[in-house]
Amino acid sequence: MDKELSEGSFFTRFTKNILTIFSLSVFAISVVGMASARFVPSTQETSSMFAFAPSGLTYNAIMQLACFSIVMAAVSAVLFSEYLIAKLRFLWRIFILFIAALVIFYLFVVIFNWFHINEPLTLLVFFLLTLICYSISVGLTILKLKLERKKYSKLLEKYKARNNLNSLNSKKTA
Repeated sequence: MDKELSEGSFFTRFTKNILTIFSLSVFAISVVGMASARFVPSTQETSSMFAFAPSGLTYNAIMQLACFSIVMAAVSAVLFSEYLIAKLRFLWRIFILFIAALVIFYLFVVIFNWFHINEPLTLLVFFLLTLICYSISVGLTILKLKLERKKYSKLLEKYKARNNLNSLNSKKTA
């Protein structure tokens, strides 16, 4: 797959995964928080993660996101490890990761009271935003894999042409 993913120790890859999830989480929550404060000021009471106005994300919220990132990195490591689950298709792994992310995020929402869970509209918005972000992520991942497949197919064809492997294969079948 990716050369970067196969390089380094398990701990290095796991740490990179944690930091990626953490930084993307903080970025996404910051963007949503700023947009909510600007365009829908009534949502300021919806989430305990934000101390609106000059403060931004609280230290507690940042540490909670760090814990969430560690848990998600661990789930991701298990799901995408060829040693633990060898014969599971890539799309099934992504689907299971999506369900796990929803469950884990919901548990964090309940435990840390990130937003009011007794309001159906809040849960619906959360689910829709999660689904949209995950769909974009999956789409970009699939696009990247298709582009890599094309690139490696072209490289394989060039290699075969350069080393006359096509003529050798036709001689063997004849």
